[in-house]
Amino acid sequence: MTAPVRQPFVDATHQRAAVALGTWVFLAQETLFFGVLFVLYATWRIRHPALFLRDAPRLDWALAAAMTATLLLSSFTMALAVRFAFLRARRALLAALAATALLGAAFLAMKIHEYAHHLARGEGPTAPFFGLYFVITGFHALHVLAGIGALVGLAVASALRPREALRGGPTMAVGLYWHFVDIVWLFVFPALYLLGRAP
Repeated sequence: MTAPVRQPFVDATHQRAAVALGTWVFLAQETLFFGVLFVLYATWRIRHPALFLRDAPRLDWALAAAMTATLLLSSFTMALAVRFAFLRARRALLAALAATALLGAAFLAMKIHEYAHHLARGEGPTAPFFGLYFVITGFHALHVLAGIGALVGLAVASALRPREALRGGPTMAVGLYWHFVDIVWLFVFPALYLLGRAP
């Protein structure tokens, strides 16, 4: 199966390089967005240490650890999906994409459960600490949701138009995005759930 090359690209290698560059530029922009949130977090932690000492222990670090493990496992299945795309193993690719999307959905389900728990106890986004918590984790959750949408789109393309989907480039781009979202969580988890407990 010959990989289709779109205009204005010269060949498949040029096309893959352009996709990779575009993806990295997009992720650099996303890094700036999250960077602003982490600067806000650091500023609040320095200026209001008592808030963190009082409210951070109310976060469920064990549930967050389970969410972390879920995302790490999803990074593994996403890496498999990229590998299968370049090998043009369609069935294996579909299975890996489905597993990644399901793990992402499991993460969101745990996050919704956590949100409901805090809201039931009156720990809503109007409280200073929990406002910061909801903004940071909510923004991250939206990125997970977007990633699941991209995974579903890839799976549909792989099922309906395998010649288009099994080029490796699109799966690689989604894979980079998914790994980025997972890496961001590896900063969110200790910052809010672990470091927030220290005076």
